[in-house]
Amino acid sequence: MEIAKKTEIKEVFDFYQTIVEYMNTKGLRIGWNIDKYPNLEFVENMISSGDMLIVRKNGNIVCAAAINHNVNPEYNDIDWDIKGPAENISSIHALAVSPDCRGQGFSDKFLLEIEEYCRNRGDLAIHFDVIDINTPAYDLYIRNGYTDKAKIEMYYEVVGYKYFHMIEKVL
Repeated sequence: MEIAKKTEIKEVFDFYQTIVEYMNTKGLRIGWNIDKYPNLEFVENMISSGDMLIVRKNGNIVCAAAINHNVNPEYNDIDWDIKGPAENISSIHALAVSPDCRGQGFSDKFLLEIEEYCRNRGDLAIHFDVIDINTPAYDLYIRNGYTDKAKIEMYYEVVGYKYFHMIEKVL
């Protein structure tokens, strides 16, 4: 796992385009739309701030996710085991694995690497949300020791008002 560099913006964006195309034609339609999220601006911002992590196999990106401390205001209303300080709680955004690598343990390994990365920078927990229809992602997190703390309705521009599982992993 490595932190994506500014020279890799196009490559990371192309990876997300492939993921969105796959999800919207053959996979689970969770509402991602390359024009809204994860769009080029998102990729540029996450890479510029040093928050985009990638995994390569044979030189190609096969996993990507943004890790930072940015969350929606609704997160403040959740009964988390670890409540703060906010700068010591990471959030996972836009975690994606290449369809060619599914079923090979890449997601599990990537999560372990993300957790180690967060521990090494002093984080106490990871908090994030998963749209309720994304059962494969939800199952991945639960299988890897994450806890479902609540199910709430939230608004995201790309999907509108939907229900999300609020997920926590104490590090």
